Parts: sequence; structure tokens; C-alpha cells
Amino acid sequence: MIYCASDLHGDYTKYRSLLEKISLRDRDTLYILGDVIDRGPDGIKILRDMMVRPNVVPILGNHEFVAAACLGWLLDDITEESLAALGPAQLGALQGWMNNGGTPTFLAVCALSREEREEILEYIKEMELYAQVEAGGRSFLLVHAGLDHFSPEKDLEDYDLEDFLFCRPERNQLYDLDQYLVYGHTPTRSLRHQLGEPPADTILRRGSQIAIDCGCGFGGCLGCLCLNTMEEFYV
Repeated sequence: MIYCASDLHGDYTKYRSLLEKISLRDRDTLYILGDVIDRGPDGIKILRDMMVRPNVVPILGNHEFVAAACLGWLLDDITEESLAALGPAQLGALQGWMNNGGTPTFLAVCALSREEREEILEYIKEMELYAQVEAGGRSFLLVHAGLDHFSPEKDLEDYDLEDFLFCRPERNQLYDLDQYLVYGHTPTRSLRHQLGEPPADTILRRGSQIAIDCGCGFGGCLGCLCLNTMEEFYV
């Protein structure tokens, strides 16, 4: 079976509960569509668990992207002196990360050895921007946030990195694709508000697009979709 979830935002308990709920086996695959870290306390703990599971496949999220930009110069000991030596651009990037929920991740990184920090950084650098998957007789495009500057004539290789990471689908946004587009990033409660629907922390399906960020980072659910059967799971 092939599953996908997104936007765990440091909730290790829900992550482990999800693995148990779907009874993830070695022959199964679970795609995590970005934003494993930040907001919650255990993003690094989740990443380190994912790193030893070949069948848990990460897709890059905007929070991993921002964190990686800082981790490159946070490999050495993090002290008041080393932080004071950072240049304006580095301080700005670090402050932006903290303001967007990065403080728990930063504190967890501080507790790691240099070798462990290098492993985390390398793992993030190896994350793909998207995955194309066949399951249950259907085709899926898995991304973090959507496809910004969408055009049906545009090849995936022609999109910019930011188009996959920071897109916020508009109320009437429909993607003319020959496959299902599955994404996270924007909680489904927010998407439902745009559509004038009652709020609900559940997976939102609109034609060939499926939003699966069920608000785990904001007190909601961690949702998961089985691509073979289209069954939904929640913890």
C-alpha cells in the first residue's frame, strides 16, 4: 500500500500513532509531504526516525527549506559568541525561522552533535520537491503546497522551487492535470473557510485535487490518505 500524510509539525506522538493505525509494513510506502519540523517540539525526533525507515519518503516542505538555509552555518557549536558573529543576512534568516515556529527545532538542533547536525542537513538536502506515483489504477502528483504559476502546458521541471513550497491555492483554483494533485501546507479548515464550508480538520477533495493538511500543527488532526484505496485515516 502507498500512503501520504503531511505537516506533522513536530508531533511525534501523532506520527507514531499514525504508523500504528495504518500498520505500516516494510512493503508499504508512506510519503510525508513536508513540514515535519517546527511549531511542535519533536520535529528533529521525527526526522531521525524517518531517516532509518527506507519506506518513509520525505517531500521537501517550506519549513525544512528555511531550516536548511540556517543549518549550513549552525553546524559548529552554537553559543552566544557564535550567534553574535553572524552577519545581518544570517541573523535575518534565523529570525525569520524563529518567527515561523522554528524555535523548538532550533533548540533540538542545539542538543545534537556536529555529526548529527550534518546528517539532518544532508537528509533535508536530499528531499525531492515532488513525487509521481501510480496506485489503485490512478496517477498522483505529490507536492508540499500545490503548484504556483500553474499552466497545463508547463513541464514539472520548469516550475521554480518556490512554486512547490509556498503556494496557497485560491478558492477557485483548479488544476487541469491528468493526475490527482495531493498537497498539504494550507490547513483544510482554512480552505473550507474560503469555500464557505463549515470548518473541519479532515481531508478535502475537490475534483482531481486533494488537500491533506488537517491542522496537526494547529491542534487539529494528522490525516493520511491511502492512494490504493482512497481510504482516509486520522489520529
